[in-house]
Amino acid sequence: MTETEKQLGMFISSSTLGKYEMVKFTLLWISANKYNDEYKKLTPTELMIKGLHDVETNVATFEKIEELCKKVKKEVKPESEKAKK
Repeated sequence: MTETEKQLGMFISSSTLGKYEMVKFTLLWISANKYNDEYKKLTPTELMIKGLHDVETNVATFEKIEELCKKVKKEVKPESEKAKK
């Protein structure tokens, strides 16, 4: 078992969420942060570990995910309007 697998197992086993809910929530968090410079430079494995850590330490919340999604939509919309012109 690799160190990464051990870390993932530790996060999931110590979580108050179920393992499927935790993974789903982590993927939502990662997707909301996809334009964040801190997340852009990470490998997929590192993204998952960071996302799981953020979920476990309550850095990631539903409110923060909604806020990030709204921010991304506002930033992407003007760029798509420029492309039409």
